[in-house]
Amino acid sequence: MSVDRVASRHKPLDGVLSLPIDLLTDPLPEVLEDLPRGPVAYLAGNSDPRSVRGWQLVLDNALTAARVLPSLADRTVTLVSSVEVYGTAPGPQTEKTVPQLPLDDATLRAWNDEAVSLGAGPCPPWRAEELCRRLADAVPEPRWIYAVAKRAQELLAADLVPADRLSVVRVTNLFGAGQDRVVARLARRALAGLPLTVTRSRRTFLAVEDLADALAAGPPPGVLNAGAGCLDLTELATMVLDRLGLDRPLRVVDAPASDAVGVVDCSRFQESTGLDDASLREAIGTFVLRIRDTQAPPLGPPIPVVVPPRPERPQLLADRIQRSLWTGALKDGPWTAGVARELHDRLELPDDRTVLLTSSGTAALRLATVAVAGRARPGDVAVLPSFTFAATGEYLAQLGYRLRFCDVRPDTWTLDPDRLADALAPGDVRVVVAVDALGGPADYDAVTAVCRRHGVPLVGDSAPSLGGTYRGRPVGSQADAHAFSMSFAKVVSAAGSGGAVVLPLDAVQRLRTDVDWIRSTVMGEVHAAAAYDLVEQLDVLVARRRAVAAVYAELETADRRIVPQRTTGGGEHAWVHWVARFEGVDRDRLTKKLEALGIGTKPYYAPVLHRLSWPGAAEAGTELPVTDTLHDQALALPMSSELSVGEAERVFWSVLCALNELGVDPR
Repeated sequence: MSVDRVASRHKPLDGVLSLPIDLLTDPLPEVLEDLPRGPVAYLAGNSDPRSVRGWQLVLDNALTAARVLPSLADRTVTLVSSVEVYGTAPGPQTEKTVPQLPLDDATLRAWNDEAVSLGAGPCPPWRAEELCRRLADAVPEPRWIYAVAKRAQELLAADLVPADRLSVVRVTNLFGAGQDRVVARLARRALAGLPLTVTRSRRTFLAVEDLADALAAGPPPGVLNAGAGCLDLTELATMVLDRLGLDRPLRVVDAPASDAVGVVDCSRFQESTGLDDASLREAIGTFVLRIRDTQAPPLGPPIPVVVPPRPERPQLLADRIQRSLWTGALKDGPWTAGVARELHDRLELPDDRTVLLTSSGTAALRLATVAVAGRARPGDVAVLPSFTFAATGEYLAQLGYRLRFCDVRPDTWTLDPDRLADALAPGDVRVVVAVDALGGPADYDAVTAVCRRHGVPLVGDSAPSLGGTYRGRPVGSQADAHAFSMSFAKVVSAAGSGGAVVLPLDAVQRLRTDVDWIRSTVMGEVHAAAAYDLVEQLDVLVARRRAVAAVYAELETADRRIVPQRTTGGGEHAWVHWVARFEGVDRDRLTKKLEALGIGTKPYYAPVLHRLSWPGAAEAGTELPVTDTLHDQALALPMSSELSVGEAERVFWSVLCALNELGVDPR
């Protein structure tokens, strides 16, 4: 029987019953008591050292074990651990080597006591964060958080399960089905025509099939290092290239100072299984050829195209929300003021600009436009790109403007200054809206120059731009007014809905005169509390997205049919979305193939606005060739501050696999 909180998309093995259980929140004593009697192999945890939050490694490994293991104390248990627990102990590391980690066993056991106590009840992340973060923050170098969490897991098992019924299998570097680690990454990069990079170090390896066989056979009580042999990583990369018959650039770099020794004494495991260096090389060669022949991407749960940002400090956020609800301070409170203050500072706004928080990005756009251009008079025109979200056109039509769509640049997909000049030539334009497409800033210098020549105010639809820059400055002070969104897809989400507007200070009074445009658009305190949690971590959130974008950037090298969006003016993209044009590709077929692989996509923006019906609200007949191309070819891949680099790599290989199935590789 398999117990997992993640439902598999793949057919289970014959005779294996899959039981979906959330190990953090379900009542485990009752649930686990119903499991068939017999030995238990415990593999629960998170083995991705590149996880976006260190404390979640503690949550998924150590705290989960603190909930589960007390219910398994009367079973025969095999705990699958990692040789990472040896830390910086000199190698070759044997089963008797004393771990050398930043935290000693006494400290970890004291933490375990608290974890078991907390784990007696449901432990959703917002209740367990403080305890897990305390352990993670006590590790001076994040590189060792995973190892510390696994060691805590081992100590829990040792203290709860009698020694004669406990086996701890410390696994080395795995390769094989479902293990998209160093061997698979080298093979995939070579097959994609990309250069290989390895460190000057040695590693001990094991095929996942050999681990499965050992677990099925029942390891002896005690600690066992599981590995088949040791390889220099340069030798490994060369072996992969030779087996594939490929010649790719190979770069060898120094290993980081915090790198583990990597050489592990697995002689006991090898004696019991008959594995050795020769069998290891053969297994690696077979696995590499399997990757070549099947071209199958890494496995994993589905990855949606949009993964909303989770709270960075869930326990603090829960307290803030409860404070607002309990006191009844639901409007114009400390969280609203805090977000406005943070944004003013982070956007580096001058003293004559102010920030107002709104209930949505659309409300922010409405305030921005009314503040600098006013409501439309009969015959007034608003110029905007057609390549944008529908709300950009809708709010202008609601204000009474006639829409004149303008084409975008073929590289940045933002408003084309030359086409804008043509759109302004008739002299009937009251306002221009420049959109920071998908998080990439508009060319504000060029667009502003055109607007100034025609005496027309410029509104920046900066809905996806929090965290982006233009010519070294945060987006937010380049146009006459800027509107930001805090919807569920954005870098900063106000619990799924919210926005902010940057206005000249003297415009606020104009918005309250005669008709109060502000009163019904303000953000509430509960939404502001969620936004405050994220805006204080804006640099961290954007850095995570840039790490994902850096992985995707190599897609263009691997397949020239992929043409990503560019950024102008030395600016930095905020990476709310990562979108590329797929030239000469049947986008619908590509989408379906990626969906079958568990990868979400979306054709941003389709339909583009000039292809929608705007009865009486928009001019017709304008030719927008660049926008039409984007309508047909643009496709977004998953992007979020919740994605790890490992998940981004899975998306990367899935895209190449899907394109390979569709037809000719243009390289």
